[in-house]
Amino acid sequence: MKVPVIIVAAFFFLFKPGLILAQQGPAATMKKLFLLLDKPNDLINKENECFAKMDGLDVLKLNKPFVKTYLTHLKNTGLFSRAYLAAQHKAYQDLEKSILKDGSAIFRDSDIYTLSQDPPSSKELLASLQKSSPLISGTTALITLVFKNYQGYKLIYKLVKEGGYWRIDQINAT
Repeated sequence: MKVPVIIVAAFFFLFKPGLILAQQGPAATMKKLFLLLDKPNDLINKENECFAKMDGLDVLKLNKPFVKTYLTHLKNTGLFSRAYLAAQHKAYQDLEKSILKDGSAIFRDSDIYTLSQDPPSSKELLASLQKSSPLISGTTALITLVFKNYQGYKLIYKLVKEGGYWRIDQINAT
């Protein structure tokens, strides 16, 4: 009788963290993103290495091996929806097409996760997240962040539930 109890206990011990993560709300996903953004050496913060050659904001050449590494890392974080990842992949394909056609391509001039040239710190993002309340409708959630030091600036994250996990699907700012 002790053997089955030990096996059941081991099962719950091993798989409980996954169950907890699957049950967490959309704010947990955002918190994980903001904590990663606070780690300068994490690949999520290395998007600029996707560009092998630049002239101001013009991309003259992509670092294709790193683009693949970067996009794979985004996928492996588990933070982003399939649609978001597909859109990022397409954005790099479009850049490559423009470079081949025109010799260069213009890329955004803001942080990809905050859509700002002067983004809030991770501490400010986390503080705003704590004060926000996700609006959840079925498998979609909206988290709007406001900042006291950035008048009129709001970040709006749309998350979708995929495979039991909340994943970032869109990022908008006003």
